[in-house]
Amino acid sequence: MMTLLICGCATNFAAPKFVDPDNSYFESGNPGNRGYKQDEAQQFIEFCVDLDNQDDRLKLEQNHQPPDHNLSAHVREEWWDPVPIYDSRLSVAQDVNRYIHAPDKRNANDEHWAKVYNNIGEKADHVYSGKWDAQTLAKDPKLNGFGPWQNAWTLYKGRGPYTGAYAVVIRGTVFSNIPNVGEDLILNPVDAQNFLSAEVNLAGVTGTSLHGGFAHATFTLMLDDRYGVLHILKEKKVLEAAMTQDTPLYIIGHSQGAAMATMAHAFMHYALRRDNSHNPEVFSMKDAKYRLKSYGFAQPKPGNYTFAADFARITQKSDNAIVINNAIDPVPKLPLTLQSMADLDNDVPSDIWWEKLYRGVASVGARLRHIAAKDGEKFVRDHAKGYGYFYNRDNLMPIGGEKVGDSWDFVPAGRVIMVYGSAQHPEDPFFQHHATTYRDLISTQLPPDKIP
Repeated sequence: MMTLLICGCATNFAAPKFVDPDNSYFESGNPGNRGYKQDEAQQFIEFCVDLDNQDDRLKLEQNHQPPDHNLSAHVREEWWDPVPIYDSRLSVAQDVNRYIHAPDKRNANDEHWAKVYNNIGEKADHVYSGKWDAQTLAKDPKLNGFGPWQNAWTLYKGRGPYTGAYAVVIRGTVFSNIPNVGEDLILNPVDAQNFLSAEVNLAGVTGTSLHGGFAHATFTLMLDDRYGVLHILKEKKVLEAAMTQDTPLYIIGHSQGAAMATMAHAFMHYALRRDNSHNPEVFSMKDAKYRLKSYGFAQPKPGNYTFAADFARITQKSDNAIVINNAIDPVPKLPLTLQSMADLDNDVPSDIWWEKLYRGVASVGARLRHIAAKDGEKFVRDHAKGYGYFYNRDNLMPIGGEKVGDSWDFVPAGRVIMVYGSAQHPEDPFFQHHATTYRDLISTQLPPDKIP
């Protein structure tokens, strides 16, 4: 009996209904651009190399070693502008430099980001003995993120066959950045519905749990009112273009960024659906013709089985959520799945006496895990205070209390395509995880003729 109590982890015994609450299907993908495409994957992993190998490039520069061509992005200029039209790393670096070194140029809105500016400034003083400028910060991934977990992203504009398309690229874990590593370790599950706001949804059914750290970081990444995706898409007139024509919007990430890309894809889908089906609009996206597609490389598991099922429901018709994982990369196997008897509860909803007993036993352990998750969520929310201001904040209010999930049944989400590394470089335990490794595996193992 004690084992049963410990294993229980769900409080909602009503089976989730995989239908739109509005009883209508909302399509945010493009059925004409289905599935894995070699040219897409080939370029998008390069965008990830630019973000995720910045620390390696900096190390070579600081050690006065020549640049390593392998650590730089190899962007085909006839497909994509190689210079991002927005780079949050540069934007944050410029603002921190202005705020710390030119206090006379501060503006009234800076107060909302003063905490992150001061934190970065203090670290920069320690690392560089007070001798730093905006360029120094922009090159150092320890010092150029925003929000509580120091995330970063870039925005690319398409050319040639990709004219009119844009790519949002989300940075993965920076191991030298403690807040960013902390994001990976915040495992307490949170509810994907009404997350931190009555208007924010990353799923359309009950019982969907998300990795808490990735969910919090995605909320900030999408909604920060200075560096967030929605604000920048509006500022760079991408939103304006989407109001008049179909606008492909790719959402891309490697490692931590891959899990966040999946959540950002779900966020955008439900935000678009919400603004197109309810008045007044919340996210300023009514009639926006974004056509979403995501690519995740080395994706850690973003949520539970129910989240993965709901994400499949909104993406599999257009086949617009591609995940590429290396079979011997340890990161896609994380976080560890802690499946329990209660994760099966929605599959046994009848009133047979033994099933009633089953659910009753599961609910006891569930309550204990719910309490633990709620306490953890309070700690995370307190830590996150004061790092920025939210896009369309008045529309998001009131931001709700702790909305925690009950399931640790973490699984991948999206259409998973496998590549297969080979045991080598034992001196580097994360060799199979690097974006540069994925670049090579995609090139050799996933040409167009080998993908169904």
